[in-house]
Amino acid sequence: MKKIYLLSIILFPLLLTNSVNAHDKSHNDTSNSPMFSGLDSDAGIIAKQFHKALSDANAETVMSLLADNVLILEGGRIERSADEYRAHHLQADMQFSSAVTTKTIEHHVRVHGNTAVSISRSHTSGNYKGRDIDRTGNETLFLTLINGQWKISHIHWSH
Repeated sequence: MKKIYLLSIILFPLLLTNSVNAHDKSHNDTSNSPMFSGLDSDAGIIAKQFHKALSDANAETVMSLLADNVLILEGGRIERSADEYRAHHLQADMQFSSAVTTKTIEHHVRVHGNTAVSISRSHTSGNYKGRDIDRTGNETLFLTLINGQWKISHIHWSH
């Protein structure tokens, strides 16, 4: 009986740690999660680089990941090229992304030959220009293999 008691004292904290980590939203090990798939594919890496470049306010990297004729839909607006996006909303998107905290809730990337789709849900919180931000959003990226490089050819953001 004494051995079982000691064993349970030793194992209980280990089990509790696993349980806490499974519910920790900042836990980054998504390799076995059904909520995350395809992120290690070449297209998935581009999607992650795009998000990082926006939050790092790295316009050069953002632009290098977009196809010249990218279509971007957000909030009832449409931008029909990378140049149009650079001229209209890129700076504001980078300022917003670098000012708030975004946690990815779910992210899947599926590759189909020379095309790929990245679908994600995220929660964004923080303060931007005096406004409290607390919202869940969806993003769809369509990627196309162009001259051997994955480029984002379509973005749809909804919040």
